Amino acid sequence: MINKAKCRGCGKELIGKPYYLGGPAYDPETGDQAKTNFYGGFVCSYGCDVRVCLEMSSNMPGAGPAKSLNSLEREQVDRNWEY
Repeated sequence: MINKAKCRGCGKELIGKPYYLGGPAYDPETGDQAKTNFYGGFVCSYGCDVRVCLEMSSNMPGAGPAKSLNSLEREQVDRNWEY
């Protein structure tokens, strides 16, 4: 079985190795390099990046449901998707 890179937010297959094996991954439709999420893993879009951050911070021990990104997450997401 060959492991492929996937978007952590939507599960879309990307070109490249999985995040844990290192190296870049690329979106097959646009050819753009996939961004790395604040918590690790590849994301293919701004929406996926935000979704994964909210999901991960909601699943932290002792944390309730996250309604917005904290300042560190917001900074990373903004840095990832500035043009």
